[in-house]
Amino acid sequence: MKFRIESTGHKLSPSLKEVATLKLSTLNKYYKDIQEIEVTLTHEVKGAKEVVNCTLNIRVPGKDEYIKATSTIFEDAILKAAEAAKRRLRIRKTQLQTARKKKTPNRKVSAKKAMK
Repeated sequence: MKFRIESTGHKLSPSLKEVATLKLSTLNKYYKDIQEIEVTLTHEVKGAKEVVNCTLNIRVPGKDEYIKATSTIFEDAILKAAEAAKRRLRIRKTQLQTARKKKTPNRKVSAKKAMK
């Protein structure tokens, strides 16, 4: 799994990159086929409030997952995005598992059908 961490408007500290890679590397437990995670951090000033946006683009086979989280602190925005990604990947995994179960033929054969 590769990480691409970028920030617009300011330079990222090594400790912030480490926090992002550490928290997002745990997503591999919930979905094994993650190829790359793109993390984009933006810092905005809206009126008197400062807002940090964290967007995750998770590249997986099929359709990519896109998650966005906001907070006032960089680390908190990363944690919120990681939790949302965990929920989304778990949903995706269960959807794929149920789709696989529906595609497989039913192996149980009733006694009447076996006699014919």
